[in-house]
Amino acid sequence: MLQEVVLIKLGGSVVTHKQRPMTMNKIAIDQIFKSLLSVKVPIIFVHGGGSFGHYWSVKYNMHSKPDSYPSDGIAVVHESMISLNHKLVKSMIRFKLNPYSVSPFSIISNNKPLVKKIIELASMTRDKIIPVTFGDIVYRTHHKYSILSGDELMTMLSYVLRPKRVIFAVNVDGIYQNPRTKELISTVEEGSLIKFSNVNFDVTGGMKRKVREALKISLAGMDVHFVNGFKPDRLLKILDNKKTKGTVIKGKRSSKRNAR
Repeated sequence: MLQEVVLIKLGGSVVTHKQRPMTMNKIAIDQIFKSLLSVKVPIIFVHGGGSFGHYWSVKYNMHSKPDSYPSDGIAVVHESMISLNHKLVKSMIRFKLNPYSVSPFSIISNNKPLVKKIIELASMTRDKIIPVTFGDIVYRTHHKYSILSGDELMTMLSYVLRPKRVIFAVNVDGIYQNPRTKELISTVEEGSLIKFSNVNFDVTGGMKRKVREALKISLAGMDVHFVNGFKPDRLLKILDNKKTKGTVIKGKRSSKRNAR
């Protein structure tokens, strides 16, 4: 039987200053980790690259499409993600949150999830450990590599673990109907259509990629929450099953999860 967990994606725009290369947003991440001290539910974290991996992947023109990217670029992007992950893990240790860094390459093969290894992540949470994995440049096959975004990892982990909560902590209040007027969509019901024309886009997909992956997760029967990562109190409310400002994409009701 799977251990019920909460899956949280810490967006790169939350944990780093995205306009300042290789700069962590220490205030934001400390606020998030401090707020989680009272949380009892088991958690697995995924984090994005922000001004670390994202910055270098742009420099080296790397994408999610497998290709023969330059070896020095592969090394630099990977090292930058390890560096960011190390900084986040050190912050968690200061707050006694018991993190355990997990390279995405150890839980996938040719961009496919290694089910047994992912299930082991959930098992680790029984020991009050918090697995922390991240988007990265990964080997695919035959001298080809690709960017595996944290958003894609969220979908892979969700399909295997079927988390109790799936949360994207982003740098805005949620999904906007119109980004210019900041008209917030509070709920996306099953079958609703989301227009992507005005959604920001970056090398790993930005909000467009996040929403696209969230829709995949919802079709597998899980509600997906978007919440402002700079407002940790809202994150706590979601964990406590309380209403708060943000967006929830409702999971498909006919799923196996809801039929249990």
